[in-house]
Amino acid sequence: MIGLASSSVSAAEIRVMAAGSLKDAFTAIFADFTRHYGSGFTPVWGPSGVLRERLQKGEAFDVFASAALPHAQALTDAGVSGPSVMFARNALCVVTTAGNAIDSGNLIDTLLKPEIRIGTSTPVADPSGDYTWEMFRKIGAMRPGAFETLSGKAQQLFGGPATAAPANGRLRPLVALDDGQIDLFIFYCSGAQQIVRESSKYKSVELPPELSVGPEYGLTVSRKAQPGAADFAMYLLSPQAQVTLKSSGFIPVALPAAP
Repeated sequence: MIGLASSSVSAAEIRVMAAGSLKDAFTAIFADFTRHYGSGFTPVWGPSGVLRERLQKGEAFDVFASAALPHAQALTDAGVSGPSVMFARNALCVVTTAGNAIDSGNLIDTLLKPEIRIGTSTPVADPSGDYTWEMFRKIGAMRPGAFETLSGKAQQLFGGPATAAPANGRLRPLVALDDGQIDLFIFYCSGAQQIVRESSKYKSVELPPELSVGPEYGLTVSRKAQPGAADFAMYLLSPQAQVTLKSSGFIPVALPAAP
């Protein structure tokens, strides 16, 4: 596997540029696809906005899986790729320490407290930041001035071109939470579930329904893609892959109705 840096790719490998939030689910899906169909993969993980910019500048790829459908659609509109489709949904959650009294009912009041420090992703570069700012706007519509308060004090700790992960590989917002730099951070629920599974030190709080903001994941295939890329894109919409996405905390969009 490779990270955000470019690398040469053998003809047998499908180069998948994908949102970092998909890493665990896609690693399992890659293994399943390879077992059944024989293709290998060279994934490139990163913030969807950053990856989209790279692809628009001409970087080679086969499949682009974005945390926001508009980023995939931008490549379609530019003629770089074929049609774009939504293949999964997610949601936003708040991650904090297990002893924090925040819950869905008092979430808005807690976020607005002057002493509460909030960690977020980076808008424009990363859809997680865009979805978070959309949530802030929803709060602002209910509480005049709240958007300015929240966006002004949010610490953009990850998802930007210059916000690399710490050397120990841990999530930057988790490090900031442990070090007392922030009191909570806003994250995809899929990732929040994994954090809570791995350590009882943390808890995840779902947003109340009135603050729901998406997210919607988009998929597109390069017009110059090598054989196998379109098959993999179709596989992401198969029941097998959709079940894997669901088990990783995503909301599937293409599962058949239960009998």
